[in-house]
Amino acid sequence: MSHIYDMLGINIEKIKDKKKEKDKKSKKELNFLKENDNLFSLPTSSKTINVNLKKMKTNPYIHINVNNKNSSIWRLVKFKNKCRNDDLILKKWKKIGYKNDKIQFNENAIEDDYTFEKFNKKLNIVKYDDEFYNKQIKNMNLKWTKEETDYLFNLCEKYECHFIIIYDVYDTKYSRTIEEIKDRFYSVSKKVVEDAYDQKIKLEESKKIKNNTDLIKLKEGKAKHPLVKFTYNMEADIERKNTIHKTYTISKKDVMLEEITMESIKKFESKIKHELKKVSDMKKLKKKFELTNDEIIPVTQNICVYTFNNNKSVCVISPYFYILIIF
Repeated sequence: MSHIYDMLGINIEKIKDKKKEKDKKSKKELNFLKENDNLFSLPTSSKTINVNLKKMKTNPYIHINVNNKNSSIWRLVKFKNKCRNDDLILKKWKKIGYKNDKIQFNENAIEDDYTFEKFNKKLNIVKYDDEFYNKQIKNMNLKWTKEETDYLFNLCEKYECHFIIIYDVYDTKYSRTIEEIKDRFYSVSKKVVEDAYDQKIKLEESKKIKNNTDLIKLKEGKAKHPLVKFTYNMEADIERKNTIHKTYTISKKDVMLEEITMESIKKFESKIKHELKKVSDMKKLKKKFELTNDEIIPVTQNICVYTFNNNKSVCVISPYFYILIIF
């Protein structure tokens, strides 16, 4: 590229020197802002702020002239995220006011309120005690022990019912499939939820209040609860996975045969529709000319001869039109 610059009469060295100067200035400004990150606000307007770095070093609290009176002031604020358990202190930019406001800012203050904390939703895993397990859950499936059931529910709480992860970390001494894990969790959870609702319903029924709205709400809540309304079908899940596996392992020859079969089915369906259309057209003609089946003598597929008032007539029937010839 140098020969092109020479032809145009451009000095490359000057261009390189200018780039180096710009890089040095930007690095100085960046390093200065890193050292004094709590002293300045982020520029929110499109207007540039000219800062003399030499004066800033001697007097870091120098006033910065900004033409916009309503320019907002931002500061780096320390905060804790309640979703974490390690008491990690992070920093974020926060608008603390505007230029003309009298603001008292404490750099060492730590905020506990985190904006995005509300999006950290957690599943409420059902709980059961030893007495309930021995009475209600123990005889549901004798292949499962209380120790393993507790272990499963702890994993579900830890990994928020991501069963693929649970299956991956599941202890090998139990040797369970992912379908068995799902079935055990959902069946036990359903039993616990049903029992909790039944106890509340019995308590409301014992009050013997007419038109008890609380009782109606409890019954509706029980019927609409997802764990009660829906039941996990282990056999259907296994069949679904096997079907998906077959679709991925099918050969090209089988795919071609399936396509040919589907095409033949479509052709057959179109023929049936065509014949039904003919029948409907015939019914319309019979109704229009007030004919019976005995009066119509079919000659060909689309032509029929019939007598009407001692006159021979030929009717050419088509799915789209008809022609009536009277002799």
